[in-house]
Amino acid sequence: MKQVLDNITAQIKKRPVLLVVIPWLIYAVYLTFIAAPKYESTSQLVVKSADGANSFDPSSMLMSSVTGVASTNDSQLVVAFVQSADMLHYLDKTIGLREHYISSEGDFISRLSSNHSEEDFIEYYLANTEVIIDSNTSVIELSARAYDPAYAQLISQTIVKRAEQFINEISNNLAKSRLAFAQSEHDIVEEKLQNAKLALIDFQTKYNVLDPNAEGLAIQNIAFSLEATMAQKEAELNTLKRIMSDSAPEIISLKRQIRALEEQISSQKTKISDALNGDEKLSINQLMAQYSNLQVQAELAMQAYGSSLMTLENARVDTYQQIQHLVTIESPTLPDEAAYPKTVYNLVLFGVMLIMAFIAGRIIIATIKEL
Repeated sequence: MKQVLDNITAQIKKRPVLLVVIPWLIYAVYLTFIAAPKYESTSQLVVKSADGANSFDPSSMLMSSVTGVASTNDSQLVVAFVQSADMLHYLDKTIGLREHYISSEGDFISRLSSNHSEEDFIEYYLANTEVIIDSNTSVIELSARAYDPAYAQLISQTIVKRAEQFINEISNNLAKSRLAFAQSEHDIVEEKLQNAKLALIDFQTKYNVLDPNAEGLAIQNIAFSLEATMAQKEAELNTLKRIMSDSAPEIISLKRQIRALEEQISSQKTKISDALNGDEKLSINQLMAQYSNLQVQAELAMQAYGSSLMTLENARVDTYQQIQHLVTIESPTLPDEAAYPKTVYNLVLFGVMLIMAFIAGRIIIATIKEL
């Protein structure tokens, strides 16, 4: 072995170009005969809302910039979840991803080491799973690589399914939070309306009055009518006094009628001035003022209830329209041919790098000799 190495060293000194040829040949042997093929399954996804607007089709030109930012954030959320440790652990638990990465299907260089750490596991997963967002359409392009074509498709399908569940959970939780807040605010307004109605009913029951305004107006009209009648009777009495004595039957009758009208008017004025309820004494005007205040509060509460009900319904519609779904544009593919390693591309690239390194080294050595 030592003799072989000495011969190679001697040949390299005679022919420095072998520094390029030998590594390139070793790499070529690895790619051609040793490297395990990797198959790539691809799929395309997009985040779409329930109202038909999606991340690449803004519903309004005036809000296109805002919609684009929100959609990009949704897509970035999907990308972050796919690249997270939670997704990796889910894949390992459901389809045994770790066992596949360390299996003998991979070559000793490319496969995951059996004594790897969690950081190595995540790094290897990210190296074999690529998620890209198209900047123009916000379409998410997912690709998963594995040593078996069917398993590569299984990885991609599992990622898509779990990402859909993740987006649905987040969207539903946000929708429930919005609706719960809107419902709680509506419940407060509804409670105020019920309290206003109860206060109005309690007032009517307490003072045994249906509508103080109407009853007060009726009592005033009766009092005015009685006063007008009494004034007429007094005028007739004055007229008869001029032609009759006070003992005349007509005069006595008119006086009796006038006294009766005075008593009735006094009774009506008492009703206007006082409304007796136990020990509490309120004027009809006070009753009218309190009733009007309660009525205004009930009307305001009813208006607030109508507005709150409309707001609640709008919140339900808006929440439904903002619910996000992860839509699969292209289902995970089943690859026919291995995508990696790219033998020709890698050999050409590696050869160019070796040549550049060789030339740079010769220049450095020549410069040092001249010094």
